[in-house]
Amino acid sequence: MATERTAAGLGELEGAVLEAVWEQGEATVRELFARVGEPRRLAYTTILTVVQRLTKKGLLVRQPALKPHTYTAAVDRDALAQLRAQELAGIMVHLGKAGAAAFIAEAQRLDPEWVAGLRARLHRGDG
Repeated sequence: MATERTAAGLGELEGAVLEAVWEQGEATVRELFARVGEPRRLAYTTILTVVQRLTKKGLLVRQPALKPHTYTAAVDRDALAQLRAQELAGIMVHLGKAGAAAFIAEAQRLDPEWVAGLRARLHRGDG
């Protein structure tokens, strides 16, 4: 399992659990275990731990009035993408020359049309 990083940074399993909650709208740990944990041959407690981490990060909300405890997403996909972008921008400030050069080299692999669209959105101020 990937290590916990930040509120916006997700491990692969955390992402799968959050995706399952988005698709269902709400889910219990047992439902998430059946959907995400069992196919990967993970323990129920592993999924419980992931749900607790996502709740601690503020990405899931437990609905205490419902039994068994039901979880809903605290953010939608777009809000999470924005959190990740803000986090990345903060990291970029501290990369230094070598880190910035590596980032630019990797960014050159992106789809040029997508990059052009992003530039246009940024210039308009709606990105």
